[in-house]
Amino acid sequence: MTSRIPHEIGAADLRAHPVHAAWERLRMAPCPIAAIEVWREMPTHQPASIYRLRLRNDEPFPVFAKRCDAVSGAVERMCYEDIVPRLGMASPIYLGSVQEPDGTVWFFVEDVGREKLSPLDPMHRTLAACWLARLHRMGARVEAGRRLPDGGPRHYLRCLRESRARIERGLANPALNCEQRELLGRIPTTLDRIEDCWDTIVRATARLPETVVHGDFRPKNVRIRHAPSGPVLYALDWELAGWGVPVADLAPARKGIDQLPFDPLVYAAEVVGHGPRLDAAAIRQLSMVGCVMRRLAAMEWESLSLHFEDPACLSTPVSSLRSLQAQLTAVLERAPEWLE
Repeated sequence: MTSRIPHEIGAADLRAHPVHAAWERLRMAPCPIAAIEVWREMPTHQPASIYRLRLRNDEPFPVFAKRCDAVSGAVERMCYEDIVPRLGMASPIYLGSVQEPDGTVWFFVEDVGREKLSPLDPMHRTLAACWLARLHRMGARVEAGRRLPDGGPRHYLRCLRESRARIERGLANPALNCEQRELLGRIPTTLDRIEDCWDTIVRATARLPETVVHGDFRPKNVRIRHAPSGPVLYALDWELAGWGVPVADLAPARKGIDQLPFDPLVYAAEVVGHGPRLDAAAIRQLSMVGCVMRRLAAMEWESLSLHFEDPACLSTPVSSLRSLQAQLTAVLERAPEWLE
C-alpha cells in the first residue's frame, strides 16, 4: 500500500508494527516511539517502505525509518557508515540500521524538514551546485567509494538494454490497449538510436574524473534547512549511489530537460582543480548526457511493471514511459548541441 497523505498508526497498534520492533533493537535508539506515520508501505519493500517516527516528548527529533531490499540496503549502509562521514558535508543524523531475517534492512535517520530543493530558487540552485561540487571533489578521495556499484556509463547501458528487452516482451501483454501498445512500440527505436551513439556519449563523459555518484539527486530527495548560520542542503536516499563519472548527478529535473536543479556556473567554479577545467557551457552539455542516463534508469524501473495483466496496474508505468520517451526524443533532437 502507498499513501500520498501519511496516516498514523493508533497507539494501541504501535507495539505490533515491525518498525517498533526494529527501533527497539537499535542500539542508538534515543527514546520510545510516541507515534508512527505511514508514508509509504510496500509488501516487498521495493521501492522502500517509509515511516516517520515521532518520539516521546518530541525528543530529540522526529526520525524517518526506511525498510528496503537487501541490495539497496547494502549500498545505503556503506554510504551512511563509510562514505558520507568522510565527505565533510552536512548530512541527516544517522542512528543506525537493523537487518531482518528476510534480508531487508531498516535505516533510521533524522527528519531534516519538509522544504524541498526548488530548481527555480537561485539560492537553492547555488546550494545544490556547491553540494554536488564538494561531493564530486571529496568523493574521489574516499577509498570506500570504489566499493560502490558501477555508477558510470556501463551501468546505464545495461539499463537501456534491459528496458528495451522488457518493453519488447511487454508488447504481447493482452492488458495493453491499442494506444499503449503503439506508444511502447516506438520506444525501442529511440533506445536503438541512443545505443548507436553510445561510444560518443562515453567519450563525452571522459571529461570528468571518477568519484562517488549520488545517483538520484533530484528535488524530492533533497531538503533545505535554515540554520542560524544560513541555509543548509541535505541529500537523502543513497540507495542508488555508485562509483563513476558523475554526469548522472548533473541531470535536469524530471519535469523537463531545461530545468537544472543547480547553478552550472557555480558548479564549474567549485570543481576547479578536480579534473580538467570546465566552463558553465560544458557543464550544461554534460547535463544532457546525464539526462539521457537518468531517464534510462527511470525507464528500466518503470519497465519492471509491464508484466502486470491488470490494466489498472499498467496505467502509471505506461504514462511514465510516455513522458520519458518524449524527453529522450527531445534530448536526441538537440544532440548536435551537446554530443560532440
